[in-house]
Amino acid sequence: MSNFVSIIFCGNCKSRYVEISDWTSDGKAIVKCRSCNNREVISNFTLGRAKIGSAEIQNARDTMAKRGKYEK
Repeated sequence: MSNFVSIIFCGNCKSRYVEISDWTSDGKAIVKCRSCNNREVISNFTLGRAKIGSAEIQNARDTMAKRGKYEK
């Protein structure tokens, strides 16, 4: 079985520099784009880190989920 990672891209500027910047008092993650400072609160998810190459990052960009269309 292959291993896969999911990458969160900023919906505002498409940057890959997205990370959890803080936590709310009720335990939800505040996700922040380091490129444009866009922020969003998410719940029941977290982020992990893995070292991948530029080709894999570009492939992830090419297969980003779009409204009404996603890859399983």
